[in-house]
Amino acid sequence: MPRTVPVPVTEVPGNFITSALWTAQVTALMNFLTGSSSNGVPRFKGYASSSQTLTTGTVDTPLTLDTEDYDSDNGHSTTVNTSRYTVQVAGTYVIMGTAAIATSATGNRKLGININGSNARGGVAQGAGLSTNSWCACVSTVQALNVGDYIELVAWQSSGGNLTTSATAGFGPVLMCQWISG
Repeated sequence: MPRTVPVPVTEVPGNFITSALWTAQVTALMNFLTGSSSNGVPRFKGYASSSQTLTTGTVDTPLTLDTEDYDSDNGHSTTVNTSRYTVQVAGTYVIMGTAAIATSATGNRKLGININGSNARGGVAQGAGLSTNSWCACVSTVQALNVGDYIELVAWQSSGGNLTTSATAGFGPVLMCQWISG
């Protein structure tokens, strides 16, 4: 069952806030905000440990994330739907992704953040291929999400042939998201 953000009680006629109730509410909220115990702010960072082939012209290929640095709410699986992080706590999230696509001077490249299979507003970067270096991009957006919404890092390229993503620590696909408000 998904968890929710703690909400402090408010005073209403006939409902007095006791010191014990106040302490419990403040403790729950501070544990959530500071990450104490198992009730910290929801956050995820996953990455690809190996390269992935991008077929030319295939729009929005989800990038596989087979390894996690952290996943506070178990919203990601490294065995099923490995490209997805599924939101477990409703709220507004900052989402960031980065990836590099192999060198080719032909065609264009795109990196984007998708929410439930559609491009997130403001979460896309696109540019021409490069002849001497990999094409690298970082994308980010802030998005209000509900429990069950899923986030993916996607890529596209139009070089005329297959290209791969990088798998190095500095350039391999990484997806990060963190809850910032309710």
